[in-house]
Amino acid sequence: ALDLGSSPSPGGGSSPPFRILFILLEDRVKIEVVEKDGLKRELNIEIPADVVDTAYEKIYNQLSKNAKIPGFRPGKIPMNVVRKKFKPEATAEIVDELVNKHYHEAIKEKKLEPVGTPVLSKVDIDEGKAMTFTLGIEVMPVIEDIKYDGLKIEKQDHTIEDKDVDEVVEMMRKQQASLSSVDREAKEADMLICDLEPIGGAVDALNSDVPLVNQEIDLDGPNTVKEFKDALIGAKRDEVKEVVLSYPEDFTDRKFAGKSITFKTTVKEVKERVLPELNDGFAKLTGMAETYLEFKIKLREQMAKEKEAEGARKTKKEIVDQMIEKNSFDVPDAMVETYLKNVVEDNKQQNEKADEKEIREKYRPMGIETVRWYLIYHRLATQEKIEVSSQDTEKWIKRFADNYRMEMDKAKEILAQTGKASEIKDGLLEEKVLDFLTQKTGK
Repeated sequence: ALDLGSSPSPGGGSSPPFRILFILLEDRVKIEVVEKDGLKRELNIEIPADVVDTAYEKIYNQLSKNAKIPGFRPGKIPMNVVRKKFKPEATAEIVDELVNKHYHEAIKEKKLEPVGTPVLSKVDIDEGKAMTFTLGIEVMPVIEDIKYDGLKIEKQDHTIEDKDVDEVVEMMRKQQASLSSVDREAKEADMLICDLEPIGGAVDALNSDVPLVNQEIDLDGPNTVKEFKDALIGAKRDEVKEVVLSYPEDFTDRKFAGKSITFKTTVKEVKERVLPELNDGFAKLTGMAETYLEFKIKLREQMAKEKEAEGARKTKKEIVDQMIEKNSFDVPDAMVETYLKNVVEDNKQQNEKADEKEIREKYRPMGIETVRWYLIYHRLATQEKIEVSSQDTEKWIKRFADNYRMEMDKAKEILAQTGKASEIKDGLLEEKVLDFLTQKTGK
C-alpha cells in the first residue's frame, strides 16, 4: 500500500494516513445509472480489486484467530487453510457488506430517492479482481410545481327539510317495532322466517348444499334481494316457493358471476311489524331525549351535522379528483404494492377465502390514484410552505382525549404505543392542504 504520510488538517493537526487512502480508494468506485421503464433504475457498481482484497484479508484474519479446525491450535491456522475452508462464507459476508455500503453511497452521490427494496443481481466477485454487481431499484418521481388553478367545487346545500326528518323518524320507528306472528299472506312490511335449500343451478358456488334453517327475510329491508321480495310477498305459512337468483356477468364475486342458483324456500312464519306510537315513550326508546319534541330537535341537529360532514367529504373528493387529473406523473409501483398488500390483508380478515388476485386487480386503479394524491399533497405542502405545527398536533390529541374521556398524558401514551404519531401528522397535513385548495376554488 502507498504510504502517503500525514497531511495537515484544517485545524492544524494531522489526519491518519489510512483515512486519505480510504478516500482515494472510494473515489475509484464506478457507478453507472441506467434508466429503465418508468421509475425503474439499474445501478451498475464496480469496486476496485484492492478494496475487495482488503475486505478478504480482514475477514480471513478474523477467522484465523477465532476459527476451530481439528489439527490446528486456535490462532495458529495457516492462511491458505483458512482461505480454502472459509472462502464461500467469507465471500457471502463481503458481498453483503460491500453491496450495502456502496448502495447507500451510490444513491447519495447520484441524488436518487429509492422506494422499496433493491433487487441484487449479476454479482461477480473474487480475490485479485474488481467486484461488480447490479441493483434494480425504483425511485421517487421528480415532480414539478403542482398545478391547482381552475379548481371548481359544487356548492353544498346543508338544508334539512321536514320530510327528511320524517323519513328518518319512520326508519327509527321501524327499528323499534315489535314483531307479532300472524296467520295471513305476507305483506311488503312483514318479516318472514324461512328455510332455504339450494336445489339447482350453480350450487357448487356456495361451497355447500346444506339447507339454511330459520333465516330471517325482511320484505321491507333495503338489502333484501329483489327476487325474494317478488316471490314471497303474498306467501303464507308452510308455503313452498322456488326462488331463482341470477347474477350478472360483471358481479364482483367471480364465483357467482353469470350464474344462477335456485333455492327451495319454505315459509315457516309470517311476522307483522307493530310500530310504536310517536310520543314521549318513543323518544325514550331511542335514547336521545325524554320528550318527543326534544327528540325531533336533536334529530334535526344531528342530521344537519351529518349532512355537513357528507358535504365536506364530497368537496374533498372533488378536489382530489381534479388535482389528480391536473397533475399526472408516474407513481412508484412499490408504493402501490404496499397499498394493495394492506387492502388484501383487510379483505382476508373479513373473508379468509377472498381471492388475492381479484382484490389486487380491482383495487389497483384506486391504489395508483391514492399514491398519486399522497405525492401531490406532500409536494404541494413543500411548494406552498404548508406545515403542521406542534400546536396542531396538540389540538388533535386534545380532541382524541376528550372523545375517549381520558387525560392528555394517557392519550399521548396510547398513541405512542400504537405508533400513530406519523399518521396523525400526515393526516393533519392533508387537511391543511385541502383547506388551502378549498380557498382557491371557484364555486
